[in-house]
Amino acid sequence: DNIMTGVGMSVRVCFQKKHSVINLWKRSLSTPALRDPVIGIIVGSSREESINAKLGTYAGKLMNEMGLNVNHISLDGLPLYSQDIEAKGFPSEAAHLKKQMEACDGWLIAGPEYNGMPTPLFINAITWASRGDPEGVAYGTFKGKVAAVVSASPGALGGLRSLRSYKELLTNLGVVVAPASAAVGTAFKAFDENGSLKDKHADSLLKMSIEQLVRTSRHEANRDVACKILDSLKVKGFLPGEYGTVPPGSS
Repeated sequence: DNIMTGVGMSVRVCFQKKHSVINLWKRSLSTPALRDPVIGIIVGSSREESINAKLGTYAGKLMNEMGLNVNHISLDGLPLYSQDIEAKGFPSEAAHLKKQMEACDGWLIAGPEYNGMPTPLFINAITWASRGDPEGVAYGTFKGKVAAVVSASPGALGGLRSLRSYKELLTNLGVVVAPASAAVGTAFKAFDENGSLKDKHADSLLKMSIEQLVRTSRHEANRDVACKILDSLKVKGFLPGEYGTVPPGSS
């Protein structure tokens, strides 16, 4: 009898969950479609023939092949940050940078290493981007953003020493930073005639960084839709305690 009762309960649970799934499917028809994230490529170097610009271009090509919308964000033309300059009026170049960054769900940072640290160009740009928010808002440009950091260098370490500093700076501003990263060494010889990485290991690390960036950015880009989907889960068969509470003393 106990066995038959258990089987009957299982059938009832499966039947209820089946109808709950059908209800969820019906509700999903009216749920806004999930969208792919927009990714910005930010290169921490303005040098002509920059190897990090090549790395950023190749990463952008890979993401384009994934069907993603990729924006290349320039850091050129920004004044050196000064409160005196800011007090005279927020520079239009900095406002444009903030607008470009805010239009993205995530950023891929391709930054050289300067003495084990991020470049002055990148730090200056991030400083401007952290300013100019409405009163009562802090780091608004960075809210809900995701980043992955990669680097290329002529040296054997490929800018490895600076990656932690890039990540720490972004984390301090509230950015979700992907754990994976890529450091491309001997970078003057790292790219083939098509601009692709020749080393399979470096290529694999870059693609892993991109995969983590895109996956997490997609989650952030669809946060509101995801909340609606979670709300739609509140249907028969999915509610906690729906099948009754466990009597005290039961095991």
